[in-house]
Amino acid sequence: MSVTKELFFTLPDGTPVHRYTLANARVSFSVLDRGATLQRVALQGPGGKPVEVLLHYDEPAAVLTCPDYLGAFVGRVANRIAGGRFTLDGKEYQLACNDGANHLHGGVDGFDKRMFRLARAEDDLLELALTSPDGDQGYPGKLDLTVRWTLLEDGFSLEWEAAADKPTPAAFTCHAYWNLAGRDAGPDAMLAHRLRIFAHRYTPVDEGLIPTGELAKVEGTPFDFTDFHPIGERIGQDCPQLALAGGYDHNFALDEAAGPDGLRPLAQVMSPATGVAMSIDTTLPGVQFYSGNGMQGHPRRSGFCLEPQTFPDAVNQPAFGQDVILRPGETRRDAIRWRFTF
Repeated sequence: MSVTKELFFTLPDGTPVHRYTLANARVSFSVLDRGATLQRVALQGPGGKPVEVLLHYDEPAAVLTCPDYLGAFVGRVANRIAGGRFTLDGKEYQLACNDGANHLHGGVDGFDKRMFRLARAEDDLLELALTSPDGDQGYPGKLDLTVRWTLLEDGFSLEWEAAADKPTPAAFTCHAYWNLAGRDAGPDAMLAHRLRIFAHRYTPVDEGLIPTGELAKVEGTPFDFTDFHPIGERIGQDCPQLALAGGYDHNFALDEAAGPDGLRPLAQVMSPATGVAMSIDTTLPGVQFYSGNGMQGHPRRSGFCLEPQTFPDAVNQPAFGQDVILRPGETRRDAIRWRFTF
């Protein structure tokens, strides 16, 4: 196995954007150094026919105007921060707001738009690095980040490490959009996916999609994916929470404690069209399930996201019990693992 590198396209200022591909007999995936973006995933599907299961653009330069964070590594804080404000050690900080009155996925110029440095590329491993300066998008402290992609026999994993020279919020994720029926299979095929999420509770949201602070039971609601259900089975039900988000765009609190490897089960999902199934494990405590309700670069609901994360707005909601503050001398480490059967 080896990592291949190619020029993907060139930015308007002349900066080259490279694509790195890791592959074995069953799985192939590609990552861009712009945004540490997961750009392509292909499987040797039923009968040996390749199936591309990750949404991406045919035209490379389209990533410049991507409104959907397609496959990007997002930060300095993933998901929403209410009002773009938080108080840390007695000082209030105002961040860039890019989702109405709220801060989303790192702000106007988040990590999805940054050029990462190549740190290592060998055998089954790709490592990219980024330095975010003090004051970046309003966040305090210089942050050094390393992301590590590793090819597995039946999938791949993503790990990251971050350190900072001042206390700062730090919570990342990968914003991948999946359609296991094929990346161009469309909304009907996506909604037919059978999904199980290992969570008995979720966090209801207000009109701005900010968690209300409640941890609600999924039992008896359209949010109950504790057993397998088609994504589209209940998405149109008369439910105030579905109406607020135009479908699913909610955080689920994962049930299981981490195992010996630090990972807990997050979800399993399967496409009836191809029989391709995906399982996800993570070190993180929650997952944002997004049914693509507001997609702009592709047809609405043509892909779904399962984004491992700390809870949205956790920096302002201590009742969630999640410390997203990274302090000097500490290292923030987390991981996601995707595995496929077909």
